[in-house]
Amino acid sequence: MKYNLALIFLLNTLLLADNPAGIHLWHAEKFNRKISDKLSIALEQDLRSESSLYYVHSDFGFKYKIGTRWAFNINFREVFENKKGVWVSEHRPHGTVSTNRNFGALNVSARSRIEYRIKQDKDPVFRNRDMVTIKFGQGFTALKIIPYIADEIFYDLENKKLNRNRAYVGITIKSVPYLSPTIYLMNQSDFKENRWNSFLILGFKFNF
Repeated sequence: MKYNLALIFLLNTLLLADNPAGIHLWHAEKFNRKISDKLSIALEQDLRSESSLYYVHSDFGFKYKIGTRWAFNINFREVFENKKGVWVSEHRPHGTVSTNRNFGALNVSARSRIEYRIKQDKDPVFRNRDMVTIKFGQGFTALKIIPYIADEIFYDLENKKLNRNRAYVGITIKSVPYLSPTIYLMNQSDFKENRWNSFLILGFKFNF
């Protein structure tokens, strides 16, 4: 059943992309260090490209665990994006509340994030991002592969409307010590000019 669900999700992701040939490549590296049993720090570097590099961000923050199921993050993200040949910057402090729970072989996690987007030459705005992730099993084959599916919605608090959705299917490989590489396929849909437009992303993430 879980394999059929993942396959259906993958096929829908591929079919809904407007231009599968023009796939984007995303690459992220995240460094995590524990300060105590409850507190940790993280640094993330993210690069995104299509025919050339068009997006870079660096993110630094703290995570505090509340019991066994809840956590709170406070972060600051510095974003640089190439728009029509000009690199523009954005300062983005954000806070996140997250939780997770096991249901047999399934692990379900959810998080809600509020971002304060301080854009170059624009007024600051708030944005809400909610994401649900479902992981299957504790690891298959000798590589300890954990498949997952996820969906993230973006809500523009200024205009009071949903304007982006990201649907994921991917795997995490737990057999690689101090790395835990994640490979995913993601379909991003953006609501612009009264219609939804989507594109496909192949992503890689490494956790140190």
